[in-house]
Amino acid sequence: MEVSVRLLGGFAVVVDGTPISNGRWSRRQAATLVKLLALAPGGRLHRDRVVDALWPELTLDAALPRLHKAAHYARAVFDDRDAVVLKDEVVALFPDACLEVDAGQFEAAARDALASEPPSPELCATALDLAGELLPDDLAEPWLDDPREQLRLRVLRLLQCAGRWEELLAMDPANEEAHVELLREAVVAGDRTTGLRRFDRMERALATELGISPGPEAVVLRERLLTSATPSKQTELVAEPQASTLLERDGELAVLRGAAGAAVSDGRGVVILVSGEAGAGKTALVQAFLDGLGPAINVAIGDCDDLLAPRSLGPFRDMAEHDAELAAALSADRPDGALLRVFSERPSVVVVEDIHWADDATLDAIRFLARRFPGIPAVLLLTFRETGVDPGHPLRQLLGSLTGSSVRRVTLPPLTVDAVRQLGPATASQAEEIHRVTQGNPFFVTEVLAAGGGGDVPQTVRDAVLARLGKLSAPARTLVERLSVIPTRAERWLAESLAEGDPAVLIEAERSGMVIGADTTVAFRHELARRAIEATLTAGERIQANRVVVDVLLGRPVLEPARLVHHAERCGRVDVILEHGPTAAFEAARLGAHRQAVGVLDVVLRHRELLGSDQAADLFTRRAYSLYVVNRFEAALESAECAVGAAEAAGDAILQAEALMVLARVALFASGPLRSRRAAEQAADLLEPTGDEARLAAALIEQARAHSNLATIGIVAEPGDRAEAFAARAFAIGQSLCRSDLEAQAGCYLGDARLARGDLRGDEDLRRAISLAGADSRVETVVRCYVNAAGGAYRSGRFDDAEKYVAAGLRAAADGEFFAGQYRLRLTAAAVQASRGQWDHAIAALRALLDSPGEPGVMAALAGSLLARLHARRGDAAAGDVLAAALAARPIADDVYVEGTLAVARIELGWLDGSLGDSTDEARLALTLVKEAEHRTMQAELCAYLGRAGVDVAAPTGAPGPWADTLAGRWEEAATAWAALGDRYEQAVVLATAPDRRARAQGQVLLRDLGAAGTAFAV
Repeated sequence: MEVSVRLLGGFAVVVDGTPISNGRWSRRQAATLVKLLALAPGGRLHRDRVVDALWPELTLDAALPRLHKAAHYARAVFDDRDAVVLKDEVVALFPDACLEVDAGQFEAAARDALASEPPSPELCATALDLAGELLPDDLAEPWLDDPREQLRLRVLRLLQCAGRWEELLAMDPANEEAHVELLREAVVAGDRTTGLRRFDRMERALATELGISPGPEAVVLRERLLTSATPSKQTELVAEPQASTLLERDGELAVLRGAAGAAVSDGRGVVILVSGEAGAGKTALVQAFLDGLGPAINVAIGDCDDLLAPRSLGPFRDMAEHDAELAAALSADRPDGALLRVFSERPSVVVVEDIHWADDATLDAIRFLARRFPGIPAVLLLTFRETGVDPGHPLRQLLGSLTGSSVRRVTLPPLTVDAVRQLGPATASQAEEIHRVTQGNPFFVTEVLAAGGGGDVPQTVRDAVLARLGKLSAPARTLVERLSVIPTRAERWLAESLAEGDPAVLIEAERSGMVIGADTTVAFRHELARRAIEATLTAGERIQANRVVVDVLLGRPVLEPARLVHHAERCGRVDVILEHGPTAAFEAARLGAHRQAVGVLDVVLRHRELLGSDQAADLFTRRAYSLYVVNRFEAALESAECAVGAAEAAGDAILQAEALMVLARVALFASGPLRSRRAAEQAADLLEPTGDEARLAAALIEQARAHSNLATIGIVAEPGDRAEAFAARAFAIGQSLCRSDLEAQAGCYLGDARLARGDLRGDEDLRRAISLAGADSRVETVVRCYVNAAGGAYRSGRFDDAEKYVAAGLRAAADGEFFAGQYRLRLTAAAVQASRGQWDHAIAALRALLDSPGEPGVMAALAGSLLARLHARRGDAAAGDVLAAALAARPIADDVYVEGTLAVARIELGWLDGSLGDSTDEARLALTLVKEAEHRTMQAELCAYLGRAGVDVAAPTGAPGPWADTLAGRWEEAATAWAALGDRYEQAVVLATAPDRRARAQGQVLLRDLGAAGTAFAV
């Protein structure tokens, strides 16, 4: 027998090709039973789950007759006694037939379509053809809420991958990606009216739904519409067909030309990643590609520096040397957005070489541009080495984020023996020997051939390079050795100065092929050659060469502090380091290159004894903040403490307050809220008498942050009167000073605090804060607002809003690096999934967080505690190991907020596996500490779980949220409150431990639904 059930778009059943007419469904409960069973895997459900879904208000004894009656009428409809079978407490629909359900077919097709990376648009479109609204005539049935939500999320993802943007917006009006794609379509089509209308729609939707404005990509597309700057279909990428002089690179060159040609002609940009080992010919490939470009294409090229602290935005500064528009863009408050506007004005090819050496600001700019180049007629071409980049390097994160149809990857393989023979005069046996030694590395091959001689093949690149160096005159050799201490390329004026003014010396070096000269620059043929020569210098020779470079650079009217510090550090010019190092660090931090700022400050602070206490305090404070941004919390904490000590020694209240504010910010994630509160309070006390309102507002914001719910993971908010008072005062100061940045930061904590006590004005506070933060150039500010908005929505039971804020916050964080904010957003997303009952997703997300590189500080303890609890509820043996790892990873400092969270996890695990007796004293101690800290929510949760484990403790007064009814034994009110808040597990536990038999049975059904086998057994 074949049975087909339709649930999407309506309800219908076909048995062996014969439809069951609607008129036969005279009994509503019979039809509902069939629908419920058809939606279940395999058409089977436990009897208790059926009863709970269809008759939740009845006891099991009262509901069973109704179940049997509904099954009887369903059999009558089908005229088949085996249509609905009740056996061994399981209810099955046509257990012996071939049952096909359209909802299951859609789910299988959706899984297949989304399984690949990236997902197949064609398969997604095919899956969408199977989609439909789930049982639209049964909108009032509560048991359909979760399946409908899962179906909605599936359809949204499929629409996104299929590029069906209008349909996506119909379901999710605030989906920024869909708005941008539709806007881009209008730009490419040259349809100004439609494009502007779409921009207006986007602007309204984002403001209404999220309280934000369209991002830079949308603004650039709108500007192109207003200026009619649509790409010309006639723009030619290549001036005329040219044969490549490169050996065995025709295929790779064709990929570059094809991708770039389509990008320029269609107005949909592309990102091309060219990778290969050192010497693989990446630069040569790029140059061959650029040589074939037509005159209508704007070309911008820049290299990343292998400096101690690379110049911030160094490659873009190179591009700007001969482009006034780019120079102006780099001086803007938001250089990345300004760069995007310049590159969008005409078809462009933007090349950034050696991004494995890129500074943080350059990586942020690349990340920003790469996400938005698909909206403009441009190519972003990036070269890098795959080897030598550790997993925690920011480049790895960037490369991992570059996926999708707009990204092309080109990897350069080694040359073959045939290519070696074509490159130079060599017999077959010589070519094979050269290939064996060089492994086909193009640079090594050419160096071996250029070294000449009929003797043995040089065994290393260094040997081959030095063989060529030995043929130079002494002055030319000295020049090349001096140039070898300069990473990447040197300006021609610098090379001429290093040649002591004798142009013939530089010309000889160029003619030898050791260096390659351009109109304004001189560079080694490859970085491998430079390093080979530098490695031969004695320590004294390297120091002297760097001293000469420093002297030449100091003589220039325009100084580059980062370059000066690099060479000064290598020749011991401490005076130069102390004079120019702070400037280099400040500029790096201003542009977001915080790792480079730390590197420079480390060099400067090695000479702390030569600094005044006030300067040392300032530098340690800046270093601590930069370390915090790049997720090095332990080092940041140490640096902040040094800053406070130096500021105290200097006797400067302002410096001390600045250091304490950074200490407060770092300490929250490094050790916990208590230390953060102390530091923020000290800062505010110091600033109160100074009259410095702006700094006082900043200190009050740190106090509000330290008293917020940021360092907790539970769904019940801790009402924070102090947090609200601090935030409200800071917000008022920000308004009086017309400081939108202060308003935004204060507003997000004000909104969170108001929501924590049920004041819905908090939601508007958060929306306003997000909108104001959009004007701040710092990624941290806007991400912090989204973190608080997502957390506030979660703790208010508004899970959909929480997930929207998480998604928007992660999109904002993708434009820069703020690890702590990204981690906290993902942690909130996992908590939402856990409360929804989507435990597979929550567990996977938490494991990914704990496995991610970096120092999450106290957030790792929060993630680990939740993961351990989910495993324990399922009865998984891994729970104990996960909790042990969380306990081991927690900060050394005892913070009751961290210890309390871990104590709740220990108690729940002990309750579920029966081992709590071994740690009852520890649990009571944790409860005492939480009471002293006056954290009512954590105290309530500890008491609830101790009570469930049979430990007699007094219930606290004033427990927040559903904990009050839970602890008071008002199980019906508690279950209703947990359900309203959205925490299915706590609802299930309350019911499963209720005195009422029907409630206990219902609780067991809910626990089985969640997969909480461990808890079901324990209760």
